[in-house]
Amino acid sequence: MFLCALVLIGCRKKVQAPGVEHLLGLENQPTIRVLLVNDVASCLFSTEASFTITAVGSDSPQMRFDSNSKALKIEVIENKISFDGWSSSADSLQIIPDANEIFILNGRRYRGSVRIDIGSEKNTLDVINTVGIEPYLAGVIGAEMPSYWEPQALEAQAIAARTYCLSIKNNFGDGRHWDVRRTAANQVYQGVAGESPAVWKAIEKTAGRVLVYVRSDGSEDIFPAYYSSTCAGHTENSKNVFGDEHRPLAGVKCEYCLSVAKKEYVDWPTVYMTKEQVNEKLIGRYPQLSKLGSIEKISVLSKSEYGNLTRLTWIKLEGKDGVSDTVRAEDFRLALDPSGSKIKSAAFRIQTTGNGWAFADGKGFGHGVGMCQSGAQGLARKGQSTWQILSYYYPDSQIKKLY
Repeated sequence: MFLCALVLIGCRKKVQAPGVEHLLGLENQPTIRVLLVNDVASCLFSTEASFTITAVGSDSPQMRFDSNSKALKIEVIENKISFDGWSSSADSLQIIPDANEIFILNGRRYRGSVRIDIGSEKNTLDVINTVGIEPYLAGVIGAEMPSYWEPQALEAQAIAARTYCLSIKNNFGDGRHWDVRRTAANQVYQGVAGESPAVWKAIEKTAGRVLVYVRSDGSEDIFPAYYSSTCAGHTENSKNVFGDEHRPLAGVKCEYCLSVAKKEYVDWPTVYMTKEQVNEKLIGRYPQLSKLGSIEKISVLSKSEYGNLTRLTWIKLEGKDGVSDTVRAEDFRLALDPSGSKIKSAAFRIQTTGNGWAFADGKGFGHGVGMCQSGAQGLARKGQSTWQILSYYYPDSQIKKLY
């Protein structure tokens, strides 16, 4: 019995959720380039598989490493990429593990291969994970939505995340050496740590499916299917937050998140900041605001009114000498609170205090555009299908199978 237990424990890490092998090798799926880290002096890489290093754009191997689970240091030495003491004159290297094995970067496990790019100043590195979109999504869905939520909510999340990713890749990928960031700047990607059987099942059921809408000229558009945690009553028009305009992102009424989201996501406490803190954070994020000298007055320039919910859209900033400038409310709140964990949304009131400002009566969590994730769970609990959830939050859209 003890020997059997050892065998089971030793094999456990090899067990994968149903459908994983199929999705890893799914033909015609797009490849996604995920920026894992950027502008770093060094990083640690390991894999239990053997792997080959080649210069990007070349078929000839530059170096072959045998199987070794030890963490190897990748760094810049004398303007060259150094890999555990071995260096290359190429500015971009591709690390390809054998047999689609998992690799580890700075303690996180990922699928696919790794690209190392040396920065323009020749003293830092960018690390990009090149991976099929389906295994990429396996590391996203559980990071963006609790994996124990209803299957219909997870499937809606999978289709929305796939659509968003391909829209960003199609519109911005050609101008840079990566498609999306690993962080909430695009979609949170946890690699293998984000995977679960429920997540893989949602991906398998929706594989290759995206949302599109038909433009007035008859063309189909894969639009950025934004989503956020809790809208607190009404989703926002994308034009007011991101500046882009798409029919499915005009905003809809939503009461379904109110019974699902945590109380502190629906109504969050007042946040106080001193004048010095506000000036430091805003001017640090937007140096052009230094022309104001010191920000003395903050007022609302425009807002969206949705019954009991008011979401700010543009903020006016005024300096000592009457010089003023404007900033989007979403950019304003993320400049003051980059984590978004305190000033959770742009739905708040601005109050002047003795030595600064208070952001009071806050409601919702996130930018509020597109699908309300808590609302999707609320609709799923009411028995709504995956398509009913998506068509509610993205009206005028339709599902298209790409591959």
